Amino acid sequence: MNPTFTATPEELLRDDKPERVLAFLAARSRQSARQLSAPASEVFDGIREAVDQWILCAIDARTEKEFSDAFATVFPKYLGITVALSAFANAVVPDETINRMARESICELESDFRDKAQSAFGSEIKDQLMFTVWTLRKISDLLIQIAAAKPDVSCREQDAEYCSHFLVTAMNAKFSLDCFNMALRLNRAIYPEVIAALKDGLRAMVNAYAWARRGAALRVPAAEEAMESDVSTQEENDLLTASMQDMAFMLDAEEGL
Repeated sequence: MNPTFTATPEELLRDDKPERVLAFLAARSRQSARQLSAPASEVFDGIREAVDQWILCAIDARTEKEFSDAFATVFPKYLGITVALSAFANAVVPDETINRMARESICELESDFRDKAQSAFGSEIKDQLMFTVWTLRKISDLLIQIAAAKPDVSCREQDAEYCSHFLVTAMNAKFSLDCFNMALRLNRAIYPEVIAALKDGLRAMVNAYAWARRGAALRVPAAEEAMESDVSTQEENDLLTASMQDMAFMLDAEEGL
């Protein structure tokens, strides 16, 4: 068995890169076959099929305990395939294609949730799904900037710490998004306890945004300063408030350990 798919998140994320998420998003795009060569398209199709099987295991759970057990089994594989895919994508797919497909994947999620989520899950879940996808879009813009800059030698350890925290939180939230999206595609009901667990998972995207901003400030200080000066809409203010609150909770929990 490939050790990548049985490793713990900590083992997978040594010397990792936050932009791996862009490659994973690109692989989830339904439009990939039109933009990739046949060999690359086959790899991306295979990844989608594998991920869909793991997601199916999670949404078939009936209780919070069953979901927790399924998540503990499949999430390291979900994270592992993100790491493996990134190396492949970087070797054979141009960066601009990855970035474009990542944006398409986000648009597809947004469209699916806007059109179908309210009737399937109710208005509260729909609103949270739309907010989570919106946050993911903001993150993807940051990742493109982060990927274009290398961390200074003096802050590589801090950069690696930010990357690790970012990837775990971002992929945790993306897992919940994928679960809700698969339920919509298959017209499959999700049990209430599982919906509650997935809803908690979505909140991790705000934490991921906070870690991405930290990474951007570390690698591209000028870009972070410009972002802060451009924050003028109510949506951005709400997101920044939520990210700071969640980051405070996270740091308080770490200090209490």
